[in-house]
Amino acid sequence: MPRIVISLNLGPMVKIEIEGDSCPEIVEALTGFEKLNDTVDSMFSDLAQRVFPEGVPSGEKDAS
Repeated sequence: MPRIVISLNLGPMVKIEIEGDSCPEIVEALTGFEKLNDTVDSMFSDLAQRVFPEGVPSGEKDAS
C-alpha cells in the first residue's frame, strides 16, 4: 500500500509533516491540529507585538 505524506507550513519557522498508511491514520494524527495552529498563531502574534509594539512599520506590511 502506498504511504501518505502530508507536509504543512505553519509559518516561516514551523513545519509539520504527517505520514501514514491510510486516511483514518492521517485523521488520527491530525487530531488536535486546530489547537496546535492556534498555539503557534498566538506565539507568533505575541512575538510580533513585542518586536513592533506600535504596529508593523509602513513599507513592511504583507501584501496578502
